[in-house]
Amino acid sequence: MSQPTHLDVEFPAPDGLILRGRLSFPDGPGPHPAITMAHGYGAVKEQTVLRLADLFTGAGFAVLVHDHRTFGASDGTPRQDIDPWRQIEDWRRALTYLEARPEVDADRIGLWGSSYAGGHALVLGATDRRLKAVVAQVPTISGFEQSRRRVAPDNLPALEAALNADEHAQLAGEPPHT
Repeated sequence: MSQPTHLDVEFPAPDGLILRGRLSFPDGPGPHPAITMAHGYGAVKEQTVLRLADLFTGAGFAVLVHDHRTFGASDGTPRQDIDPWRQIEDWRRALTYLEARPEVDADRIGLWGSSYAGGHALVLGATDRRLKAVVAQVPTISGFEQSRRRVAPDNLPALEAALNADEHAQLAGEPPHT
């Protein structure tokens, strides 16, 4: 039995920033049904998702796994900055990249996201009709509510003040606070 083909790929986000990932094809002629995958909060493709992608490739799917902007191999600064709406927009571009590949059956593409990216998967599934299937594994439904559970109620006013101060500092040209 031959091994699947793995390619390191890159494609531009809507704003021109370069996103990078791994595209895998199963053995045999295409075009293949495909899945686009991304990791959850603060993780990169090498943390678990590539192993899952290999299982899907072994089942006959082409699979694109990308790192979100500012994470892993993808470009962007400040590093490890999480902007959910940009990540969703970028994932939509990953879908466009995947459907443009001649090895992929553009009419049979699904999306898989875990944790924070599971919430993104729900948004994309509800708004992008090109997707034929969506898997949201343990999705983050409300990032705001989830973050409130991680901060003691007495500390919320100080956190909100720090976030607001950072926003004002960035307006004045300062880099984001880390």
